Amino acid sequence: MKRIFVTLATASALASCSVSGGNPLIGTTDDGTTTDTGTATAADNSALTKNLSSITVPDGSQVLVNIASLDGTPLEATFVRRTDLDTAGYEAYAIQEDPLDRLFIALTKTANDNASRAAVVQDGGQFNRYLDGGYYEQTGPYTAPDPNSTTAGTGQVSYAGTYAGFTNIATASGAGLLAIPGTVDPTTLPDLPAEAFRISALAFLNANFADNVVNGEIYNRDMIDPSDLSVVTRYPNISLIVTDIDADGGFLGTAEIENDVGVTSGSYGGVFGGTGATSVSGILALTNFDNDIDDEEEIGIFVLTKCGATGDSALCDAVQP
Repeated sequence: MKRIFVTLATASALASCSVSGGNPLIGTTDDGTTTDTGTATAADNSALTKNLSSITVPDGSQVLVNIASLDGTPLEATFVRRTDLDTAGYEAYAIQEDPLDRLFIALTKTANDNASRAAVVQDGGQFNRYLDGGYYEQTGPYTAPDPNSTTAGTGQVSYAGTYAGFTNIATASGAGLLAIPGTVDPTTLPDLPAEAFRISALAFLNANFADNVVNGEIYNRDMIDPSDLSVVTRYPNISLIVTDIDADGGFLGTAEIENDVGVTSGSYGGVFGGTGATSVSGILALTNFDNDIDDEEEIGIFVLTKCGATGDSALCDAVQP
């Protein structure tokens, strides 16, 4: 059974991007204490951040999530590691307090250079609504490549990696959901929580730091059925339309279904991190990704390594870093 839910978040228009302020992902120091290690997206990214206020990452076994939602009793709920829900190389964490409560899943990743990172959270929907949101941030000093240098990887730069996200297409038969006890009469059950269909894809960006612009694509987009992981559906590629990079390395732009030129399907935003912009992390939020479906939505993240940097994608063999 597939159900499409309408988001509870209000997606407002994107404004100019800044990567200072806001409430970011939070990491840990070497002694294990929690600290804000960098700068985060500003509040004007509400079309991307939506309901999510912050994610704290104290260790590799859990994350603490503050989302305006119904994920748990405390304001900051503890999501536990769920390797069975990992998607496209992004680590999954989840919470579902009981079989009649919403299942929230978070996907997170830190760039290979530890200079940027991103996270996205969504539940599968219940009672005609679902809740979601994302965050991205720099996690240390940032400098752009020198656009006047003749060294490779300084003017026109490519980034490659994977993308992972959620759709508002969901099923109450998801394998990640808690089971209803056999002692409960099924005819007495209310609307059950659902598990969102996840998206696994590839991502590629080209940035020019002489002109301070970026564009790219999310492609080979496979939607995974959580009730049967062997069932995947290929969805159209998404073009990330040319947009400006600001002085802090941040950017916000629009997204279109590939070959559906001029028809906006959503928004994307992100931030470059590291000395020489060795990584980039960001969010894609779509309100239309298939012209054959009505009211479909998607939110996901990309954390990519600069071609020519340590740990870059094999796809980088095809570009001039």
